[in-house]
Amino acid sequence: MKAYGKFVFKSLENRAGGEFTDASGNVVKYQDTCILKVDEIDDGSINERKLKVDKNNIGLINQLKDIEVYKEIELECDVKLYQNSCKLIPVRLVTNSNNK
Repeated sequence: MKAYGKFVFKSLENRAGGEFTDASGNVVKYQDTCILKVDEIDDGSINERKLKVDKNNIGLINQLKDIEVYKEIELECDVKLYQNSCKLIPVRLVTNSNNK
């Protein structure tokens, strides 16, 4: 399933991988990833959103690196539905030349 959204770009940051121990004593490992920070404006309210960008999506990462802070962008995201949650995974920037 696909979703599209308009946001205000804030930053793209690398987050190093690592591990932690959960409440049950299990070691949980996580990989390094890129975190995309954007603002969503909805009914006059501004909400910061943090989206994980697949580190293998080099095309999208390179495009995001060239965007000026506070510029409006439109993203296409894959929607992943799980038992108790839903995730949006950015897959590409939508521009006039690559419409939906």
